[in-house]
Amino acid sequence: MNKEKIEKATAIATVAVMSAEGAIYIWSMRFGSVRPVFTTWLLFSTASSFSLWTYWATKKRSVVGNIANVSDAFVCAAILASVLIFEKGNLMSSMFDTYCLIVSALILVFWRATEHHVLANLSLQAVMTMAYLPTFAKLWQATQNTESLLMWILSLISSALGLAAARMKDDPLGTVYAGRGLVLVSVVIWLILRIQFH
Repeated sequence: MNKEKIEKATAIATVAVMSAEGAIYIWSMRFGSVRPVFTTWLLFSTASSFSLWTYWATKKRSVVGNIANVSDAFVCAAILASVLIFEKGNLMSSMFDTYCLIVSALILVFWRATEHHVLANLSLQAVMTMAYLPTFAKLWQATQNTESLLMWILSLISSALGLAAARMKDDPLGTVYAGRGLVLVSVVIWLILRIQFH
């Protein structure tokens, strides 16, 4: 199998795993015990969409090279819509969530002012990192797990696949996007396991 076929197979696997993780999370939210943090998914959806936009404005761009971002934009939008539908009255749970949104909005304003696509894309990775903070805080304080461990494990797998695709395409921004996801999802999984085994 040549390199191009491996790249495409990795990208297809990334899309399949991300689609499964989105479907499992939405199903668990509707019929299970998953109670997502609205702020996290609002920031994920907004930042992944803008990240894809700034990435596509660069000279070196590829669907396969940044498949993690391409898939993420769609999956995060679907999960955010589901949070709005199923979690109607439970959107902003703390002042910490509000502060994260304010700081993230300032980063987005900075991005619009710079007109520098690579710098803007990297700034949006900071927004994506901040998006995890409300979920980290909720899980750190929780005595009962309100997240889907299976979904986050699939997210870890899709981040690893996306990182592999980005590395094969030698795509620096795709590598940063997927690598950031891999590290932060690992922290979420650790926090979930910490609750389950204490």
